Amino acid sequence: MTNVQNFYWDACVFISFLNKERDQYGDTIDDIEQYLREAKELKHRIYCSTITIAEVIPRHLTLTQYGKFTEFLKDYSACIIQIGADPIVMEIAAELKSLRYKLVGGDSTRKLLTPDAIHLASALMLKDAYNVELDVFHTFDDGKARGPEGKGMPLLSFERWCDGIQTNPLARRIIEMNRQKPNHPAPRMV
Repeated sequence: MTNVQNFYWDACVFISFLNKERDQYGDTIDDIEQYLREAKELKHRIYCSTITIAEVIPRHLTLTQYGKFTEFLKDYSACIIQIGADPIVMEIAAELKSLRYKLVGGDSTRKLLTPDAIHLASALMLKDAYNVELDVFHTFDDGKARGPEGKGMPLLSFERWCDGIQTNPLARRIIEMNRQKPNHPAPRMV
């Protein structure tokens, strides 16, 4: 058996795929579909937080056959593994949220939005609780979202907002985490 890759998917990856958001993400939608096919072939394991169920609400699913995200998860239950937002995950998320995120070499600050903190904490728990080595944290989050807490931290360029906290153990683990858009390294020609 080949080396199985372990991916963590942010909710935005699922939403973009289910809604076929080609205007915004182009061929990356095909890459996501390829990752899902390969996951069914047991080449990858895809992990996500159970918070994703609350983020991918039915009214977000405008261009899909699924009325609910849980229906999609049932179809992919063999290859999408959900990490529960248990008290340990929530404690790590709280610690991540408590950090002061400042632009390196600048004065701007940002807050880590609660859902993003839970996703990052869940990804960290893969190693801590399940001894799973994460290959890539897939997301499109570049900090443009605005939540009740203000403009959010970009997950893709997290390290650019860690002025003064680079040595914090949790921040260090996120900085070292391979975070990227879900572009497949060997896309199939359609």
